[in-house]
Amino acid sequence: MSIWSSFTVGPGYMNDLKEPNTMLRSPITTLDGYRGLLPRAWTRDETCDEAYVDAQNDFQAAKARAFVLPIVQEAPVRTILDVGCGMGGMAVALETEGYESYGIDLPGLTRRWSSAGRSADRFYLVDPDAFELPFLDGSIDFAFTFGAIEHVGTTDGHAHRRPDWHAVRRQWLREIFRVLSPGGRMLIGGPNRAFPIDVAHGPDSQATSWERWLARRLGATVHRTWGENFLWAYPDVHRYLEGLPYAMEARSIGGFLDFSRVPAFARTAARAYVNRMPRALLSTGFNPWVMALVTRRADM
Repeated sequence: MSIWSSFTVGPGYMNDLKEPNTMLRSPITTLDGYRGLLPRAWTRDETCDEAYVDAQNDFQAAKARAFVLPIVQEAPVRTILDVGCGMGGMAVALETEGYESYGIDLPGLTRRWSSAGRSADRFYLVDPDAFELPFLDGSIDFAFTFGAIEHVGTTDGHAHRRPDWHAVRRQWLREIFRVLSPGGRMLIGGPNRAFPIDVAHGPDSQATSWERWLARRLGATVHRTWGENFLWAYPDVHRYLEGLPYAMEARSIGGFLDFSRVPAFARTAARAYVNRMPRALLSTGFNPWVMALVTRRADM
């Protein structure tokens, strides 16, 4: 199950702390030594199993250096935020490259962060139901999030959408935008609803019988490219950020698929497909992933 699944409220919070870091909002609360803007009572959700943790540890640092770092280096950047950081390997890798790098995720990861030695000054918690980042307006130069937005606004952390799921995703994306500095950028990636195949997830909770049959036969999800689906697409970026001072550019996912769940037998063909995709097709249904680079315009 995704780490963006629902949590239950319960006892066990420490008192609020006065936070000396001037980038942080208040009041800040703590759980297992990690801070965030959370309800005062919280029960951990242990949704990230060993397979999830092992997979994160295997590819996160490599993904950060091979795919994220070159994009970060295109403009002056001091502070970086990984939203939905998982085990935090990308944030740590980018910090070793000389950046002030932070990670944010849900309370189910606190014990694993602690065992991995993740710093409480670099890793923070967020409430999935009232998504609020603990950072002040304009305090982050570059934010990125991969494979998270498609789980926002769901009741099971996967594919069952809440009635207000578009509103929840709108608030989620605008909250990341809020913390960007003028001229700052955020990179948002996830499987493209407009592309008919998804190798990262099972079917939508409202999938048809033939979609489920194909998924079982092929070992990958084949879905309709019309109508509603828990996945997202490029038009959603404009829908959720409407009215804000932004510019969006579709980016290639070349170099990203090396770390994806594409079956080994198909990786050579998939790599050739995305590497040769014309720029004009990047923001269309021909692209298997959305990879949107959003810039907060400084002229407004």
